[in-house]
Parts: sequence; structure tokens; C-alpha cells
Amino acid sequence: MSFPNASEPASRLTAEAAPRRIFSALRKISSGLDEHTVEVARRSSASLLARVAGMAAALGVSLCLGRTLGASGLGIINLASQTVTLLLVVTMFGMDNVLIKRIAIAYERGDQRQIGNSFYTSSVINGLLAGAITVLGAVLAPWLSRRVFHAPALEIPLIIFISVIVPQTFSRIFAAGLSGFRKIWQSSLVNDALSVWVVGIGLIVFFCAGIRTTVVSVAVLYAAGRLAVFASTGLYWRRLFRYSGPKQFIPGPMLTMALPLLVVSGTSVITSSADAVMLGWLGTSREVGLYSVAAKLALLESFFLIVSNSAISPKIASLFAEGKISDMEKMVKRTTLGLILIAVASLTIFVLFGHFILELWGSEFRGAYAILVVLGVGQFFNISTGCVGLLLIMCGHEKLQGYISVTFLTLNLFLNYLLIRAYGAVGAAAATALTIAGENVTKLAMAKWKVGILTTPFVGGYTGS
Repeated sequence: MSFPNASEPASRLTAEAAPRRIFSALRKISSGLDEHTVEVARRSSASLLARVAGMAAALGVSLCLGRTLGASGLGIINLASQTVTLLLVVTMFGMDNVLIKRIAIAYERGDQRQIGNSFYTSSVINGLLAGAITVLGAVLAPWLSRRVFHAPALEIPLIIFISVIVPQTFSRIFAAGLSGFRKIWQSSLVNDALSVWVVGIGLIVFFCAGIRTTVVSVAVLYAAGRLAVFASTGLYWRRLFRYSGPKQFIPGPMLTMALPLLVVSGTSVITSSADAVMLGWLGTSREVGLYSVAAKLALLESFFLIVSNSAISPKIASLFAEGKISDMEKMVKRTTLGLILIAVASLTIFVLFGHFILELWGSEFRGAYAILVVLGVGQFFNISTGCVGLLLIMCGHEKLQGYISVTFLTLNLFLNYLLIRAYGAVGAAAATALTIAGENVTKLAMAKWKVGILTTPFVGGYTGS
């Protein structure tokens, strides 16, 4: 056995040994993980890269728009975007989660026919809804802009955003299919990255060509991004899945599952968008601009939850269908532990360095610090409870999830109305944080009661049969 030279500096020995010790520790941790957790981690890593790229592009675009359009112009773009996001709830009708669940199970069984039938049925139902909503939205856009939001400058950007509702709907259908096929990072690319990349490239072209950036030109860039996502995703899906057999329209079983999920997805989206939309109604576009930057930064805190959920959702569905509840519990708890550590670090950064981060958008955005901290606290509860909502949905408790979501949506709208009138944008942040915390704690208790699993890693265990 050889020993280190006593004359060597201790610091050098420590520096050389540290990487080996860290690697050894990580290897021991990973070797103790079950196969399902390892698969989620592996699939999440690829999805994480796609989402990181999308998030970086989104922050870059937001920075550029904040400095060129100011808080009011950025508020107009976000109002248009959030309004269309609410309309997409209706066009999707809860079918995205239905598709993920049905396609994931069919994919495990090699049932090509069920995949084809599910995809065809969703395309017909959601396509018809998207067409109707596009026409209705275009007709109502002038009234919404002038009478509801009191912002005439919103009218043209809103019409442009509404014009691409149909391709956005089909992009989400394709993304759900990709998730069911375990193409997690590709689905993440569709939902989170590709569109904003197009906008970012367009803004660079504007800058190089000396083209003036306006709310209308930015709206056109966003529409172009949506069309690019639709075209590329459609081509990829057709290459991935080829089924030449007859396709059957099966609205009954899919709509039965979709109706409670419509409530779940609808309430989730409305809850996440209601603060900005109601702030546009009761406040000003400038407040919406300030709020949108703080909300985007706060959402970074739950970024890893979104990534892990996209990877874990088909795995939960398949494990539950096979009755492997104990395996599912281990996977969920270990995933949540990592999320809690991330949540603590993220909230600490916002509290200590929030002022400096916000000033990157311009000096007027420093006024969003209190909004950022309050929203950060709400997202802390969101990420620290893990995949509780997803667990209820994938384990057959869609109705219970729907009841919880509707209850807290109602509370959210009520609190937003009261607190925005009293405290403006900070009131909107407080209403959102309170409802996020309350809803996730309630789902945590319901998941323990109905499924027998407590997602938090520190207490409890599987109590089912």
C-alpha cells in the first residue's frame, strides 16, 4: 500500500480526493434508486435540457421586450397571450391528459389501434372546438380590448394571437401523443421552447435590420412561432406513428374521462392566468407588465416540477395499471425530495437578489420585488408537495381533483377581486400564493387518503392493500 507524501500540501490532497469522493457518493445514491426513479431521472434530464433552452429564450425575449416596449407594451403582449391561453382550455377540453393516459397504456401493450382511435377522436373534437373559438374570439376581440381591458392598443395583437388557435390546439394534441410515447423531451420542446425560439430569432433579425419593435410586430412573431411548432410537430408525429388500419370515432369513453379533466386543466390554467387577466381588467397594462416579469421569474421555482411531471405522468399511469403501488411510492417520494431542495434554493435567491434580477428588465421593474417574493412563496408550496395533482388524475380520482380545483379556483377569483382592488399587483400575487398553497396542501391530504401515498419524503408511507 502506498501513502501520500507527507510533504505535500494538505489542500492539494483534499482537492484531488474531493472529486473522487463526490463521484463515489453519487454512485452510491444512484445505485440505491429503484428502476422507475432512475427512468424518470433519465427522461427528465433530456426534458430538462429542452425546457432550460426554452426558459432561457423566454427570459431573453422578456428582457428584450421589457427594454424596448416598456412595462405597458409588455403588459399588452401578456394580456393577449393569457387571453388566448384561457381560450385554449376550451379547445383542448381536457383531452391532453386523456391522450397521455390512454396512449401511454396502449403503448405499453403495443395496442396500435387504441392509439389511432384515441388520436383520431381527439383531432375531430378539439379541431371543431378550435375553429368555433377562433371565429367567436375574433368577433369579440374589439369588445374585450376596449370595454373589458380598457386598452385599445390590445385589439390588433389580440386578433393576431387568436388567429393561430387552431394550429396551437393541434400542436398540443401532438405533444400529448409524444408524451404517451415516452418522447418526453420532444414534447417539452413543443410546449416550452420551439415557439419562443422563433420569437427570439425574429427579434434578433429586427435588431440587425433596424426594424422598429412594436406590439403588433411582436404579436406577428408569436403567431409565426405557433405555426412553426404546428408544422414541425405534425411532421414528427406522422413519422413516429403510422397506423394504416381503420380509425374509429370513440367520443363516449374519451369525453367521459375528459369532462372531469376539463375541470382540472381548466381550473389550473384559469388559476394561473386569472391574476394577470383580472389585473388587466381592474388595473393597468403597466401593472400587468410588472406582474408578468415577476410571475415568469417565480415560475422558474417550479420549473423542475414541470419537467419531472412530464416524465413521471406516463410512468404513474402504467405502474398504477399494473398494480405496482409500492414502486410508484418510492419513485414519487424520491422525486419530491429533489424538488424540495430546489425550492429552498430558489426562494432564497429571490429574497436576497430579487431587486438586482428585476433591474435587468429596466429600472421601472424594480417595483415588482414584493410581487416576486410573494409569488415565490406560493410556488414553494407548489413544488414542495410534488406531483399530488398528477397522482390523483393518473390513479383514477379525476373527479376529486376537479372538485378541489373548482373550490380553489372560486376562492382565487374572489381573493383576486378583493385584493387587486385594495393592493393592486401585490394583491394579485397574494391571492395567487394563498390559493396555490391551500390547493396543494389539500391535494396532498387527498392523495394520502385515496391512493395511500404521501408525496413528501419525510413522513408517511403506502397504506393501501
